[in-house]
Amino acid sequence: MWQKYLDGREMGFYQGRSGFDPARPSLLLIHGAGGRGEAFLPQLSNLKQINVAALDLPGHFATPGPGRRRVEDYAEWVAEFLAAGPLRPVVLGHSLGGAIVQELALSHPELVRGVILMSTGARLPVNPALLAGIKENFLPTVETIVGWAYSRGVDKLLLRQGVEQMAQTDPQVLHDDFYACNQFDAGERLSRLRLPTLIVVGAEDKMTPPALSQAMAQAIPEAELRIIQGGGHMIQLEQHREVNQAIADFMGRF
Repeated sequence: MWQKYLDGREMGFYQGRSGFDPARPSLLLIHGAGGRGEAFLPQLSNLKQINVAALDLPGHFATPGPGRRRVEDYAEWVAEFLAAGPLRPVVLGHSLGGAIVQELALSHPELVRGVILMSTGARLPVNPALLAGIKENFLPTVETIVGWAYSRGVDKLLLRQGVEQMAQTDPQVLHDDFYACNQFDAGERLSRLRLPTLIVVGAEDKMTPPALSQAMAQAIPEAELRIIQGGGHMIQLEQHREVNQAIADFMGRF
């Protein structure tokens, strides 16, 4: 069974609708900057042959703070969660979550069976104007971030929901998430990542363009790359059927 606590504190935890079956492979989902576990609702609802669960990172929605300023610190928090429980799942990370999963897999490969890196990169540079805007002009900056995160012609409901959810994040936590992205650099270390790896990116991703995923696929020895047409940065919501199929195909190995 999945655990739902760390150090005696309740945390934001979301389990797939099909519940838990020890005969199935397990998948843990890690969200991006300013996000929450609910960013994976299409996966939690529809990946029925997998024990799927998602977390809220520290300082995000239902998990108590503080947030973190370094990818390494978020990765250690996830490592503590995994080490305290019975499961060794495949771990999927989206955007900042993808950086966290890279760090986790490099630092604690014994805790995971494989990794899925979605809409992310080995480096995640952030425009200084965005960091300043989060502190000085919060809501318009959130609207800009969410606008970048989707492809052309996306359902406006997704945009509204994205703004509403990110705007509920503490501005300092959101700033520090993007600061952590900006400081992250897996660089030459990626060649040491020896776990089975699936890399998924949207062809229209403006925040972490496909070239970043292609570079990761070349650096990681056991990596498979899937580029999803018609998807932006929030590909798990926009093109969830294609994303879920890619995940299910990969999870069939375990």
